[in-house]
Amino acid sequence: MGSTFAWIKSKRLHILEKKNVEKKNVEKKNNVKVIYPPYIIYLLSRFFLSLLWVFKIVIDNRKDKFTLIHAQDTGFSGLSAVIAGKILRIPVITASHGIRHKSLELIIKGKLKKILCKIEYEIDIFTVKHSNKVIVDSPNIENYFEKIVNKDIEFIPVPIKVKDFEFSISKRISLRNELGLSDSYTIICFIGRFSPEKNLLTLIEAFSKVSQKNPYLILVMVGAGILEVKIKNLIKEKGIENKVLFCGIRFDVDRFLCGSDIFVLPSFIEGMSTALLEAMAAGISIICSEIPGNRQLVSENEAIFVNPYKEYQLELAILNLSKDKHLRQKLGENAKRKILQYDEDIVFTNIIELYKSVLKK
Repeated sequence: MGSTFAWIKSKRLHILEKKNVEKKNVEKKNNVKVIYPPYIIYLLSRFFLSLLWVFKIVIDNRKDKFTLIHAQDTGFSGLSAVIAGKILRIPVITASHGIRHKSLELIIKGKLKKILCKIEYEIDIFTVKHSNKVIVDSPNIENYFEKIVNKDIEFIPVPIKVKDFEFSISKRISLRNELGLSDSYTIICFIGRFSPEKNLLTLIEAFSKVSQKNPYLILVMVGAGILEVKIKNLIKEKGIENKVLFCGIRFDVDRFLCGSDIFVLPSFIEGMSTALLEAMAAGISIICSEIPGNRQLVSENEAIFVNPYKEYQLELAILNLSKDKHLRQKLGENAKRKILQYDEDIVFTNIIELYKSVLKK
């Protein structure tokens, strides 16, 4: 098939325990710095980078001829792939892991919001229309794009390496030692972007109320994003700084899942959440929002669903699940049984078959 081109800190929790680890030991791993410029600057920079990416693809093609380009979104990498594909006269596959421009509507602010959102919409639709094939990870996304562009969209789920996220007692002990938390603490874990669509302010509001009733309840937040300052200010306002641990961008998500007791995902919008799939593989109990993207992965047998717009439901779910170890175990075991169909060995086979079918045309 020749070559293919694939686009592929932390405030330390102060707990009165003799086993506490110094704050600097946790922060050493949080060495990724993220800068968030005004959105219009970001948008212009992406247009510039897109031109560079097109140039790079064309140049690299001289060294090793490509037969297909696979871009991992319908935004600027997808735009670059489509333009390069036209220049090189080779097929292009783009992937949509959520309706990108819909998510951006929650992020973009200011007087230019309407114009900027329109630009992002047009980029997505242009890319989808001019791709030879579009892969989506949700039937809802499939239906959305098919109505707009009037072409067949391919549904293929997000793959994960299931065995990398299997529960390990050694990982659990290691993570809790790093955080300075004994097994008497119940850890609730969020993993993902700190952005509006993730509904994290509601999570903090709900957690602050539950934590008053349970002194051994801890919220661990893994990730970074534009809402980080706002989230930390709300935590300070609620007086729960000693209950929430920020761990920044990490590359050992498996340890955090093994070391935690509950995974929470209260998002307003999701495609197919990789973090949710990883939580399922780890066999951790799940609380998630009642939205189509989550519903396609888990049912009431594997998770507790909450309305993302109703804080009291999330509060009640955290309270009940944190007190019920048996229910946590049951939900986790049920979720783990469903995860094998998303293993990369199965999903990648489907992707390769799609490559072959596109190249035959």
